[in-house]
Amino acid sequence: MADNELLPDPHLYHLFDGEPILNVYKSEVTNLSAGTPGPDLLKHCIDMFRKATEDRMAKEEVDAFLFQYGITSGLWEFREELAKFLTRRYGEKVYRQSLILTCGASQGLQMILTTVLHPNGVIFVEEATYMIALDALKQFTGMKIVTVPLDYNGVDVEALERIAKNEKSKGNWKVTESKPFWAMFYTIPVFHNPTGSTLPKSRCEALVKVARGLDFVVVCDDVYNLLYYGDEACPPRRLFSYDVTLDGYAGGHVISNCSFSKIMAPGVRVGWLEVSSRLANLFRSSGFLKSGGGVNQYMAGLVTSLLEMGLEDRFLNLLVDTFKKRMNGLCSTLQKLLPEECRYVKPEGGYFVWISLPPPANMNEFVPWCQNKYKISAIPGSRFSLDGQCRNYLRLAIAFHNKDTLVAAAEILCKALHEYLSSQKIYLSKNNSS
Repeated sequence: MADNELLPDPHLYHLFDGEPILNVYKSEVTNLSAGTPGPDLLKHCIDMFRKATEDRMAKEEVDAFLFQYGITSGLWEFREELAKFLTRRYGEKVYRQSLILTCGASQGLQMILTTVLHPNGVIFVEEATYMIALDALKQFTGMKIVTVPLDYNGVDVEALERIAKNEKSKGNWKVTESKPFWAMFYTIPVFHNPTGSTLPKSRCEALVKVARGLDFVVVCDDVYNLLYYGDEACPPRRLFSYDVTLDGYAGGHVISNCSFSKIMAPGVRVGWLEVSSRLANLFRSSGFLKSGGGVNQYMAGLVTSLLEMGLEDRFLNLLVDTFKKRMNGLCSTLQKLLPEECRYVKPEGGYFVWISLPPPANMNEFVPWCQNKYKISAIPGSRFSLDGQCRNYLRLAIAFHNKDTLVAAAEILCKALHEYLSSQKIYLSKNNSS
């Protein structure tokens, strides 16, 4: 590249800035796309982090260890406080030794792919899955990506088993102690993105057994697990807990990949892997971590203080209460006004509502039309598909906007869907009669 051919570098303020569809900060369009808390919630972090910084700096005055290279698994105090926090919130024991500090779930996924998976392995994904994860997986060009069916209860485990058996039979997989898996299944078993579904207990148990039987790893994107809006004391069990308890087995075929991005703030860039003893040492000895020590050491120290002081518990309670009201408001509106041809299942938690329309409907056409005419936007289902399927689906997000804005936007969206489907019926009837 010549010196006078520098890449464009416009002054942008956040990930969604400059995006015509995804920019949730644009006031002229109500955007139901982005899975992120809005500024009304993120502003609470200013005072939280001011207090946490004062607390942590006072503790660092003697040796300033927080500014040194950290241990590879991550700051000991961070993992200790995180284990206590998760034990309370999950209602199940979490061990410090099982936790590996990351810079968030996206970096955690990259670490998993480079650490435990065969370099020419197979990656199984659901027919609809997190779009950015798909983009990341596609960059591992030596690996084959294969889709498996899902429904409103999550992955079809029997279909996954058939497909995985077929793929395994095609290769001569020379796995080693350092690369123990020939394949991985990437999934979001609790409050799925984009469908909002949660994998039932029977499917969780079946999935763990299939993973053990065919010896592949299940990588769970568990970033929404604690955003539970139901009446039980604790959220649905994470798949990792089935792996380490089912049949007395010590575990090793499920990894829980988590982040504070959805339960605190995306800009923090702190997350963690929860892994079995079988895999913990592989991550601790990985070249990536050995080279730089524990990732995000400084921010992990601040989060430790947030946990110790109870600030994250209080903020998470606020998020759950706020998001529950937003989810209820959106779904109540859909229940009353959504066209009868459409379907959705109200999630028990998380950020997203997944609307299905009759198969002729094409949300790739609907979304820009709706944005232009009604000033409402969302993400078409094809964006969550490896091969561009799911065109008759639409994902709505509840985290960014307040309840009143969501309800008003849902009312307009339903009106737009009625108009769109009526025009589709006219179009189809004309084609059928010709």
